[in-house]
Amino acid sequence: NLRRFDYLKENILNLKKLSLKNDIFVHTHNEFLDDKKLDAKIIKHEINENELNKGYLTWRCRLSMEKQKNDYEYFLYLEHDIKFSEINLQYWLKYQENLGEKNFHLGFLIFEKNNSDQQNYSIHIVKKLNKYLEIGSQKFVINDLENYCCFWIYNKDQFHSFLKSNWWSFKKRAHNFRHNYGITERASIGFHSLNMTYFKATLIPKINNQPDPGCFIEHMTNNYYEKFTEFKNQGYMDIRGVCTLKINEVFEDEDKIKKVKVNFNVIKFFKLFLWKFRFISRKFN
Repeated sequence: NLRRFDYLKENILNLKKLSLKNDIFVHTHNEFLDDKKLDAKIIKHEINENELNKGYLTWRCRLSMEKQKNDYEYFLYLEHDIKFSEINLQYWLKYQENLGEKNFHLGFLIFEKNNSDQQNYSIHIVKKLNKYLEIGSQKFVINDLENYCCFWIYNKDQFHSFLKSNWWSFKKRAHNFRHNYGITERASIGFHSLNMTYFKATLIPKINNQPDPGCFIEHMTNNYYEKFTEFKNQGYMDIRGVCTLKINEVFEDEDKIKKVKVNFNVIKFFKLFLWKFRFISRKFN
């Protein structure tokens, strides 16, 4: 029975507890927050009802972020009910610089709790990730299925590259080789959609045959687990998710996961090629 404001308030309190000093900007379209006490700056946008219903409000923050490009070391775009916590920040700080130097993106996994069995389930990953590579002595599992996680975080250099790209202005459309993202998803996928060429791949550190605990982020509204029950156990893959895998089941078993030695740029080129000419395969199907 909680409202959007309740999740927003909890999330702001959570973000203010992070060990890095931060400023929070909440983008909205009405006067609801005018009399609310929040440790954040509220930015109101003029937007017509048609564009609001389609989700275009999620794009409006980008003009402000452009103006702030030299003001911060890190930039985080976050949906109001995605609980980014200190453990997630430390996880990102631990790996992002080393991976970024090698043009890899550090992945996160969004989860919800099933109230029946009190277990946490992945929202977006509905098929076990089964490939890994090694960087130094660390194993990283490749998320080549769905790396959408309702937010993005980049350092200043990555953010500046994002600003210069056609993806920032939405001149190009994000997709993951199975479907195009919707309007709001295109805002929150950031610069690491599978069809984008900045990062070679999204990687998740493997610790004791499980994802690093810091990669898990809670979807606070917890409303997807029962939302798509008709698709469960059907191998259905969708960015909205069906919560078929518990978070400790996201990686394939140790004896089935495969080490890869590949040129990711070549793989991405062929995937982009096949995507552009997908109408041919559809014709034959």
